[in-house]
Amino acid sequence: MAYRRSRWESQDKRFRIEKKYYSFRTLPMRPEIREKRAKRQNVTKETQAAVNRRLRAEKLSRLLMDNFAAGDWYLTCTYAEHPDAEKVPQEFEKYKRKLRAIYKKAGVPMRYISVIENLSGAGRPHGHIIIPALGAAELEKIKKAWKYGSVSVKLYGGHIMDAERLADYYTKEQIADHAGRLQTSRNLIRTEPKTETVTKAEAFKTEIQPPKGYRTIKELSYSTYTAEGYPLTITYFEKLENERPPERKRRRQKGGECE
Repeated sequence: MAYRRSRWESQDKRFRIEKKYYSFRTLPMRPEIREKRAKRQNVTKETQAAVNRRLRAEKLSRLLMDNFAAGDWYLTCTYAEHPDAEKVPQEFEKYKRKLRAIYKKAGVPMRYISVIENLSGAGRPHGHIIIPALGAAELEKIKKAWKYGSVSVKLYGGHIMDAERLADYYTKEQIADHAGRLQTSRNLIRTEPKTETVTKAEAFKTEIQPPKGYRTIKELSYSTYTAEGYPLTITYFEKLENERPPERKRRRQKGGECE
């Protein structure tokens, strides 16, 4: 018998996510493994929604790790006065067109992930967007391009925990229910996990040792069960600081201009 293994690795090989799990076709014959199967739960609307949110967060986290580095810019665009919610998406799109022109002039492809919050509800609408860092002169142009209020800038941390926190924030129910559609530029790198059946061992160890040059992110790694009730282990790895590629080289990677 065997087990299934899914591995994801960011394009710069700095981050890894590994999943090991059993299925009906790969469940070991050993009784102590078979007895670990959890009772299959009835899927309710609420539990399915939670699963879907987790999958969206996982996908968004991978996009952040694949495309953005430490020091990139995380912008929050606020309104000086309460705007017409119906006009906010068009105004934010107009702003992104101005940003693309700034990046084109700088000779750097613009990659982004953006979302608008509070299109409904009591709060004032505002937009968030993460983009590659440029120079101080370009940053001033980017801040002045938003004509409806102010722009605050935070530096993206660039670690796996930063990606997870941001992805989790944008997929929380109380945020998603009152937000515009999450938007991403078409030139983002989208590395997909690779799944295989491992036949050289009947069972897998729940404690997965990090590959050489990596550390395990224990805050994110855990063991649970698949929807069918089979054991599942998920482990996150991040390359050690002295093994990391230069951030500037990674950020300057070329890609096609988005529309």
